[in-house]
Amino acid sequence: MRSGTAIVLLVIMGALWGLQFAMLKLAAGSGYNDIVVLMIALMVLSVVFAALMAIRGERFFMNRQILFFLVVTAILGYVLPLLAALHAAAELSAGVLSLIACMSPVAATTCALVLRTEKVSPSRVVAVALGVASVCMILLPELDLPDQGKLASVLVALVVPLTYGIESVYISVKWPAGVSPLYLVTGETVVAAILVAPLLLIAGSPMPDAIDRDALIAIAVFATAGVVESLLYFYLIRATGGVLVNFGTFVSLFAGIAWGIVLFSESHLSQVWLAAVTLVAALWLARRGHPPSNP
Repeated sequence: MRSGTAIVLLVIMGALWGLQFAMLKLAAGSGYNDIVVLMIALMVLSVVFAALMAIRGERFFMNRQILFFLVVTAILGYVLPLLAALHAAAELSAGVLSLIACMSPVAATTCALVLRTEKVSPSRVVAVALGVASVCMILLPELDLPDQGKLASVLVALVVPLTYGIESVYISVKWPAGVSPLYLVTGETVVAAILVAPLLLIAGSPMPDAIDRDALIAIAVFATAGVVESLLYFYLIRATGGVLVNFGTFVSLFAGIAWGIVLFSESHLSQVWLAAVTLVAALWLARRGHPPSNP
């Protein structure tokens, strides 16, 4: 693949990731329950990914190891981070939510260092410090709010990068033999839908009787962007290796801020822009000389 083509695909992938967080905010703002939005999105994604597997002639094969792997990755990669993002989206701007979510490489590096699966280096120590600093730039202004309402949402949003970071380390160590990326994406989504279904009943959140057009459009866009973004992610890994695709994180960071400005007329304090620059530096150091493995 030519480098120019790879960059274009990378930009598209990052922009779609940022768009997904904007769609979560739009759906949450339409009055739909968080779990309802998540369930609808997972159902749509499950059908689409299963159809892609059928088109490619791939089949499901299951054993205890693969099932346990899919349950863990579904919880870490879908259920916990999406529920947290949906809950926080009602209070936080799309740009701030995207900024916090983009800390996942820093969270992954921290997890790897704690578990000693990665070599400790000065650049990675600085990366973690800068990541913490970027979060503090967002947290500290919220401490001045009388009701501290947004502070709670920010803390919930931190679940997103934490779970994503743990998931990436887990996948790199425990990826089952003979499992393709498409199988993993499909299995994660289907298992996540199964796990969320009981939560829908326990929370007493039935599917709404009235159909909100804006919420359905947001969910449809979220699901479509998720399919395309996932396919581009794995395509770029196969075509260019595991280094270039990580720069999509930088793109998604600024894409989330841009989508928030375009769709919600959001504005940002100087601390947020400074946090974005600080986080970019943290991400660059966290990935420097350490491309993720390609299972």
